[in-house]
Amino acid sequence: MTDSNLFQEVQEDLERQRLEALWKRYGQWIIAGAVVILLTATGYNLWTSSKQEKNEALTAALIQAQGTDTSANAEAVKSLTALAQEHPGHAQAAIAGLHAAAALAHQGDLAGAVKIYDMVASDTKVDVAFRQFADLMAVAVQMDTGQPALLLKRLQPLEAENAPWRFTAMEYAGHLAFKSGDKEKARQIFTELSQEATLPSSMTARANDMLRLLAE
Repeated sequence: MTDSNLFQEVQEDLERQRLEALWKRYGQWIIAGAVVILLTATGYNLWTSSKQEKNEALTAALIQAQGTDTSANAEAVKSLTALAQEHPGHAQAAIAGLHAAAALAHQGDLAGAVKIYDMVASDTKVDVAFRQFADLMAVAVQMDTGQPALLLKRLQPLEAENAPWRFTAMEYAGHLAFKSGDKEKARQIFTELSQEATLPSSMTARANDMLRLLAE
């Protein structure tokens, strides 16, 4: 397996498993009318009338905005982006921003996607899982065009021991190190990943594939 094929597999795996997992975890609860569970889990208090009314309105707006195929619907993307921009500090706005950015990336508007990911990542009032996921995806869409040193710097906080997306961030860091010619650093990262017992088998297999590539 070539490095380009491996990287393509990593991108597809991240987009499919990570983004879909996040959206399914939160989006399904919202659509089912159980947004309280999401917001309570991420530290939000709905149990005041003013907050509850606003969150209900935001949830309704989010459901309406994501009700169509955003990958090809400019108006839906625009609605999601507006929701994210106009209501910082709310989990629904973070979800809307992530959804809009993913749609823009799918359409090939990488600069637009990064701009929205940056916005979500800088919203210190939402849960760290949202912010760091936005950082991770901002790196993902720039892997081919961004400067490895800058992308590696952005990944550093995401590689902390208790960071929610630690192992995926490490995998990206390993590929960036390899891309920039630092094979020793790449080898260290993929060795650590290959020895991590809690990883999904697909990620362990990719780490081992990279170690074999680095040994050639």
